[in-house]
Amino acid sequence: MLVSRRLRSPTTNYHRGDLVECLPFGQACKCNAHYFNQLIALVKNCHAYLPFLTLTTLFSVTNATKFKAALDQHFHVPLSANSSHLLYANVEVQIKRLQEISRQLSVVTTIKSKFLACTQRHNPMTSDSQAIIVLGNLQLLLDCVQSKRVSLEAEWWNFLDHYPGKSEDMLRLLMDETRNRSDQLWDPIPHITFHDFSTLGVGRWLNDEIINYFVQKWCMQARTTLGLSTFFACRFLFEENSCVTAKSGVLTAQEGARVLRSCRKTERELGLSPSRWDSVFIPIHEHSSHWYSAFIDFRYKRIEIYDSLRETCVNNRQKPVPLRKNTNLMLVLMWLVEVLGHMRGDTICLSNNPQTDWVFDPHSKVHFQPNAFDCGVHTLWHLQHVLEFRRVRVGKECRVDRLIFTDNMAGKRLRLAQELLRDSER
Repeated sequence: MLVSRRLRSPTTNYHRGDLVECLPFGQACKCNAHYFNQLIALVKNCHAYLPFLTLTTLFSVTNATKFKAALDQHFHVPLSANSSHLLYANVEVQIKRLQEISRQLSVVTTIKSKFLACTQRHNPMTSDSQAIIVLGNLQLLLDCVQSKRVSLEAEWWNFLDHYPGKSEDMLRLLMDETRNRSDQLWDPIPHITFHDFSTLGVGRWLNDEIINYFVQKWCMQARTTLGLSTFFACRFLFEENSCVTAKSGVLTAQEGARVLRSCRKTERELGLSPSRWDSVFIPIHEHSSHWYSAFIDFRYKRIEIYDSLRETCVNNRQKPVPLRKNTNLMLVLMWLVEVLGHMRGDTICLSNNPQTDWVFDPHSKVHFQPNAFDCGVHTLWHLQHVLEFRRVRVGKECRVDRLIFTDNMAGKRLRLAQELLRDSER
């Protein structure tokens, strides 16, 4: 609590000779009173989530070890195969609390900057030094809270992958609980309904809306990849909406102009500029029953097609190039590279150019799905990989635990569902 009273200043260096009493800091210059109030309120608000946090404990310089030990004590969920059905809810509550603490502490840098500016306009005071120590400790605490959230999520994701049966049980329960919630839940997320959300359930095929949502969101965040919608391929790369037969023959300038209009629209929607993005991700929905994708990398001059069906990849890699399933699609993608190169301000010629230094792989190596329904999740994980590594990494090549492919993708499904629900609550 801040108590103010007018005091007679002993020097002429104080603003108008005004001092205020800022408990528990003591006397302070009135110009800083607002920031002392903010600091006191901030610690009080965070104390509701972190009982160990008080102004008194922040008056002395501390270290990250103390904060980490306290956070480990207050944010810990035992993860085991015998965990109760409330495990998902418990983890989600703790992660949200850590996010809320981070949100509140995010103002510390701004408060400190403005506070220091004020201290330059009056003589140094003991309360100023104490406040600067508190602000420094709060910045350290913010780093520790963010680190704790990351480590807790990493433990959670690792648990989901190692216990797919448990993941399936939690996912079924989550679907049942979400089914009974109001349709207004989805208002913050355009084009998503419970019907779309439910395709993330156990053994379901992901639909276009789910694929499009994550392609747009993740590419908008990454700002390096032009993520095209699921409708792009059927409109511009294939003869029909079923995405079975790739276009052939000479593709016209008119078709190129239509592609440019569509891609420029996507560019605006993602908030990208031609000078920023250097790759393209294209989800493909074959026969409305199977997902795979194509990736164009302008920086490393590669076109790769990712398909998680073992038969498609293994059988076709053994065939002569002209007989491979995706050979004609690769020819269309080469044409697309030339069109998008023009959009980026690059002149690229791939047709009838055997001397090109571009690399083409119509059946790139990926992790294979052992079932008939996880193709959509694999496609989204292919996107995660190209955003992180600029290509799909299989097995030990992938050293980022959260991105490792698994035979049972139920844990990935639950993570996607969790992300969607969090977005709906913002």
